[in-house]
Order: sequence, then structure tokens, then C-alpha cells
Amino acid sequence: MVEATNVTVGKVAPKKGMVLPFAPLAMSFDEVNYFVDMPREMKDQGVTEDRLQLLRGVTGTFRPGVLTALMGVSGAGKTTLMDVLAGRKTGGYIEGDIRISGYPKNQATFARISGYCEQNDIHSPQLTVHESLIYSAFLRLPGDISNDQKMKFVDEVMELVELDNLKDSIVGLPG
Repeated sequence: MVEATNVTVGKVAPKKGMVLPFAPLAMSFDEVNYFVDMPREMKDQGVTEDRLQLLRGVTGTFRPGVLTALMGVSGAGKTTLMDVLAGRKTGGYIEGDIRISGYPKNQATFARISGYCEQNDIHSPQLTVHESLIYSAFLRLPGDISNDQKMKFVDEVMELVELDNLKDSIVGLPG
């Protein structure tokens, strides 16, 4: 377990809880555009363009420690935007500037420091919420972190996001 200290008037006091093994980073995006190849059905109806634009000039920022709501009507492109920012779109054409704490986003690095639960993410319906988080932690956290530390990390996250009361709930069962 990593311990943190707060320095107050010359005294060093231990900080409650464990220090999460990541640094909070900001994400900004400017004039993001996303295109896909024009569907054949639309071409058959007389559309002459080669590409269909799904995102047009989207700009924004996600700041660490600030809850951000992405809202819009159905079909507005919320999921498409999140998939583009997370690097989940494998086809199509992305334009614009995406930065992590001021640096250009590198997908290989980004995938190691972030987690993104998709709208229709797949979870094992036989596992509990706690077991699902353990599984994710053991896959994502570096190998040099002990199993005991990983388990403490899972418990800290469960408490942080107030999932303790759902700890033993099966993921695949409604309610």
C-alpha cells in the first residue's frame, strides 16, 4: 500500500485511505470531425458524397475531479464522440486535435492509463460486482503491484464510488 502524507504546520499526518496509482489528467478536444464511408444504401438513393459526417467541429474538455455530463437527444452523437475520444473507432476518418493534459493523445499510452465502459459493455453475468472489479484490476494494474495491493485498491474503489451495498450482487440479474 502506498501511503501519502499531508504536511501541516511542520507536522506530517498520514492521509486516510490508499493513494490510487494514477495521476489525474485532463482531456481536451478541438474541432473533432468524424466521417465514415457513405453507406451503399444512401449512394443507391442518389447521394454523391463519398463520406458521411457523423461528428462536426466538436470541442470540449474533461477536467480531473469534475463530473461532466454529456447530454443530447438520441442520435446526437454522444456515444460516437466517446468512442472516437477513447480510440474505439476502428473504421472511418478522424480529424481534429485530441490532447491529454496538453500533450497530443497517443492511443497506445492512452489505453494503458484509462478505462472506458462502453454503452453496451460486456460483463460476465455470473460474477458479482466485486468479482468484476477484481477481474478488471488484475488485468489493468501493473504486474509490480502485489495481489494484496490490488485487492486493497478494489476495496478502495468500491467505497469511493459507493458500490459496497452492491458488492455481492450478480451483474447479470436485474435489480
